[in-house]
Amino acid sequence: MVKVYNTMGKKVEELKVPKGKKLGVYVCGLTTYDYSHMGHARTYVAFDIVIRYLKKAGFEVKFVQNVTDIDDKILKRAMERGEEPLALSARFDRLAREDMKALNIMPADVYPKASENLGQIAKMVRELEEKGFAYKTKSGIYFEVGKFREYGKLSGQKLGELNAGARVAVDESKKNPEDFALWKFTKVGEWGFESGLGKGRPGWHIECSAMAREHLGETVDIHGGARDLVFPHHENEIAQSEAANGKKFVKHWMHTGFLTVNGEKMAKSLGNFVTIRDALSKFDANSIRMFFAMAHYRSPVDYSEKSIETARNTLEKIFGNIARAKGAVGGKSGSIVGDAQKAAAEFDAAMENDFDTPNAAATMIALSKKLGEAAAEGKAKEVGEALGVLYGMLDVFGIDYSNVRTHHMLELGESAGKESDAGAEGMPGVKSIEEKLAKIQGGISDSDIQWLLKARNAARAKKDFALSDRIRKELAAAGIEVEDAKGGASWKRKS
Repeated sequence: MVKVYNTMGKKVEELKVPKGKKLGVYVCGLTTYDYSHMGHARTYVAFDIVIRYLKKAGFEVKFVQNVTDIDDKILKRAMERGEEPLALSARFDRLAREDMKALNIMPADVYPKASENLGQIAKMVRELEEKGFAYKTKSGIYFEVGKFREYGKLSGQKLGELNAGARVAVDESKKNPEDFALWKFTKVGEWGFESGLGKGRPGWHIECSAMAREHLGETVDIHGGARDLVFPHHENEIAQSEAANGKKFVKHWMHTGFLTVNGEKMAKSLGNFVTIRDALSKFDANSIRMFFAMAHYRSPVDYSEKSIETARNTLEKIFGNIARAKGAVGGKSGSIVGDAQKAAAEFDAAMENDFDTPNAAATMIALSKKLGEAAAEGKAKEVGEALGVLYGMLDVFGIDYSNVRTHHMLELGESAGKESDAGAEGMPGVKSIEEKLAKIQGGISDSDIQWLLKARNAARAKKDFALSDRIRKELAAAGIEVEDAKGGASWKRKS
């Protein structure tokens, strides 16, 4: 039974979907006028993990994420660069999707764009006018907040207490400062669309209401986004959607905590952002995802390279244990299937409790450690089944373990290969070893590292500890870290 914290009501609730119905999930997407940053990654990695677990739990999901490709920020940036607004927006949308793919974020089922849904937007605006919730001025068509009695039920904001000029746009033509634009009229020569409402462009809030209804119906099961969208964006969505449809707009509201820098929200407007591309130039996607997963999705996370390095080191240990376990498949004693089954139950319990990734991660780390210990002690009967459980956990976190073979696990005493000058008892000849060692400082390949570790294992088996130590020291000097264990040795390149 999956439970989620609902921002509306501020309590944990069971996630229920009528039999035979897809779970409709809508997450607010990017305004595409610049490169996506790590604050965006925080939200989209979090919801990617949510979607992955929901599918694992048996839910059939339809996932919609809008693209705001019409916006004052886009128009301003396009004018500064002398570009056509939709062309600029399309370019940054393409780049953002490249970033998300690089982070191993699964694509949404639908990416509706505001510019491609003007008919649906205009239809909802007309409905609100007909029902008396909207009015027209010289500058545009506005939603009259005072007509919607439940305004503020998500954010706790109250009419009369909203600060004009802070989160409420100031416009002398509006009836009330808190009223918000559904459609903005453009002046002669300004960029806009002909929609039947008058030449102009949609307000920010109306696009999500119209596109959510178009793709998921009048009531959405889960609507999510970053915490800063609670007010005014999501509050306004509720008002216009429920006023137009006459039905509850969203069953469960989910919001991610901020990604902060020294305690301050990461944002382009504050100039303290790190682009996803810059982060990926320093860290792999696995490490970034693990960094986010080690905090609950509702909690604020402070960005630091040291924290990502900690996450990377945690994954290195998990991968090392996987490699050890893979090398021990076929052991004859000491089944750890029971441990794996218990871990699977604990992992699911954590994820079902409002997607508690920190505790789920702790379970995953503990299971990997048990696998490594079982392999080192030769107690690896049925280790394949336990590995499968661990792989399933990594899949939920979106961690790519396909390259785990680069963390080579080599059993002690294994011969170093079939070189032409190999000596007795599988020990490679001195000539071959010297040739490999000579390559180290000039840049050594993974296959040569593997070969040298096999030679080292063979030397240790033959009690030639001088050669064994020399190989280890030469590798260490070249930035290759070797870790010995009872069942063998693993290696990794130092960052």
